[in-house]
Amino acid sequence: MVRRIRLLLDESAWFVPFLYGAGGIVLTTLTQLFGDFFRDLLPDFIYLDLDSAASVLSSTFTSLMTMMTFSFSTILVVLTTYSSQFSPRTINNFLTNTAAKHTLGLFIMTTVYGISNLFLVRTADEGVVLSSGISVLLVIGSIWTFVKFIQTISISIQAERLLSTLHKEALSVISEQKDAIESDDVHLVLPRTIHSFKGKALMAPQTGYVRLFLREKQGDCETDFESIVAVGDFVAKGDLLGYWKGEDAPDIELFEIGEVRSSMQDPSFAIEKLSEIALRGISPGINDPNTAIHAIHYIGDILRELCELPDGDFLYSNGSSDWHVKRKALETILFESLSPMQTYASRDIFVMGAVFEAIRMARLKAHETLDTTFNEMIDYFEDVIAWDDLHSKEKRYLQNKMNRAKQLKA
Repeated sequence: MVRRIRLLLDESAWFVPFLYGAGGIVLTTLTQLFGDFFRDLLPDFIYLDLDSAASVLSSTFTSLMTMMTFSFSTILVVLTTYSSQFSPRTINNFLTNTAAKHTLGLFIMTTVYGISNLFLVRTADEGVVLSSGISVLLVIGSIWTFVKFIQTISISIQAERLLSTLHKEALSVISEQKDAIESDDVHLVLPRTIHSFKGKALMAPQTGYVRLFLREKQGDCETDFESIVAVGDFVAKGDLLGYWKGEDAPDIELFEIGEVRSSMQDPSFAIEKLSEIALRGISPGINDPNTAIHAIHYIGDILRELCELPDGDFLYSNGSSDWHVKRKALETILFESLSPMQTYASRDIFVMGAVFEAIRMARLKAHETLDTTFNEMIDYFEDVIAWDDLHSKEKRYLQNKMNRAKQLKA
């Protein structure tokens, strides 16, 4: 449940603005109830007469709506840029940006506060009210936040910033997995290649991506479970997710399935986003190979962290039951993220050189059991590259990159 709530909050673009809106209602209530109480404690210029307060509230509301209109227009432009220049899968990275959510939240809070007090100002018993002074302070805060928001927008549409964000996103997930393994919360075991399929089958309740495995539901469960799907896989309604190894299978929902993938337990999704940005960069329409090279380098660094762990599945144990959860193999991640580059950039030796650089970086601290996987991947690229079509200088450049990737770590 904790992970599901965390996923909902992380991917929700409305929750923080909703809290700000509720805060505006609470602030309105407090102002109406305790405005007179602070009459002798606050300076007189904060309190205005009813007509002046109504005028101030109306003016601040109008100016704020102008800023909100400009902000929403800017957001639409940025979303279009993310979709066309980078990848549609990266849009959510902007929508869930902390600065954007808090900016919209403060706008909503100020708007709710201003319009509600504008409605209530005529009902004030005293000849002066406090709400206009607080409204002015909120508008000043909104202006400062608006300037900060513009700065955030200008930074977020830079390709380097987005690539760095995706890089940190993947490293964070990998770090959590390593910490869990070191603390013995989870164990790595050899992947199952043959399944007995004996027990009660667990079917997918809906079509979508496997977003989370809900490990916290294991509790005191005494029935073993084995999955045949990994987090990030696409399943159809009725697909086999795994099976309970017992006669009495508990009624537990083990997988969170949704329409959109999540990188919370799936670092390969962040790698996929970087791969898509790289492919968009080497497309003829955009023709930005330097961004592609930059993205491939980040992929190599993520693989470096990921390859410190050997291939294997996750095993969760509570002493009375074992839950065996499939983990996406490194061979699959390598092939899905790097092989598309040769399809679209086989003639761009610098992009292909970056691919070999990414493999070299991934091998810096790689587990020794992964050497065969890396060698097979290098052999694949060596076979598909049209060496006869390259100039001698281009051949030497690529062969040098490939030979460095072949070298085993010291």
